[in-house]
Amino acid sequence: MGDTVMFPRGQPPDASGDAHRSAARAGATGAGAKRAGAQRPKFESLEAQFKERQEEREIHAMERSKTEERLRELTTRLLKAQDDESRRIARELHDSVGQYIAAIQMNLGAMERDAASPLTASQAKRVLDCIEILNLCSDEIRTISYLLHPPLLDEMGLASALAWYSEGFAERSGIRVELDILKGFGRLSTETETAMFRIVQQSLANIYRHSGSHVAMIKVRKNAKEIIMRICDEGCGIAPDILREFESGTRLLGVGIAGMRERTKVMKGSFHVSSSTGGTTIEISLPVTENAARKFHGV
Repeated sequence: MGDTVMFPRGQPPDASGDAHRSAARAGATGAGAKRAGAQRPKFESLEAQFKERQEEREIHAMERSKTEERLRELTTRLLKAQDDESRRIARELHDSVGQYIAAIQMNLGAMERDAASPLTASQAKRVLDCIEILNLCSDEIRTISYLLHPPLLDEMGLASALAWYSEGFAERSGIRVELDILKGFGRLSTETETAMFRIVQQSLANIYRHSGSHVAMIKVRKNAKEIIMRICDEGCGIAPDILREFESGTRLLGVGIAGMRERTKVMKGSFHVSSSTGGTTIEISLPVTENAARKFHGV
C-alpha cells in the first residue's frame, strides 16, 4: 500500500491554492469590468456619431429629393414657356410678317399693271425679281412658322402633324421617312402631343446631322395605359462606351438628346437609347393623358 497523508483532527486541508485561484479570478473579472466600464463611453460616442451621420445622410437625401423635385418643376415651366414662345412667334410670323409681304407683293403687281407708261425691260425685270424674292420670303416664313409650331398639331392632332412634318423633312433632307401610326389614332393631351412632336423633330434633325442614314423610321402605338414611340435609323450608330456613359449620367451626348430625355421625364415617361453599327433607336413611353376638353367635345 502507498503512504497515506494524515491531517490532525479538526484541521482542514490547506486551501491557500484555491483561495489564490479565486482571488485571481475575481481580480480578472474586476479588471475586465473596469476595462469594459472604461470602454463604454467610447462605444457610446461611436454610436452617437453613427446615429448623427445617419441622420445627416437622411437629411441630405431629403434635401436632394426636394432639389430634384424643384428642378423638375423648373424644367416643366421652362419647356412650357419655350413651347408657348414658339407658338407665339409662329403666329406673329404668319399673321404679321406674312401679311406685310403679301401687301408688298400686291402693291408691286398693281404698280406693274397701272403704270402710266409701259415699264422698260429693265424696270419690268426688277419688279419681277422683287415679286419672286418676296414669294421666296413668304414660303420661307411659312415654313419657319410651321416648324416652330405647326397649326395641324392644334387643329388635327399628332398623327396629321407627324405626317406633314415627315413629308416635308424628306423633301428638304433627301432622307426617306417611314411613318407607321395607325389610322384613327385619336387625340392626346396638348402637352403629350407637343412633347412627342418635338421629340420627332429633334430625332430627325440628329439623324440628318450625325447618322449618315438614308432612312428614318417612326412607329407610334397606343394602348390603354401608355403611348410608345420608336424612332430608328440605319446610320453609323453611337460608340458603346459613349452610350454607357450617357446611360450612367456621366456623359452628355448632346443638347438635343438631353432635351428629349428631359421632356420625357417631365411627362413621367421613360426614355431609352440603343445603338450599334447598324443604327440607333430611341424609344420613349408616355402615360396616356387624354385631353378632357377634347374628349368632352368628342374629338
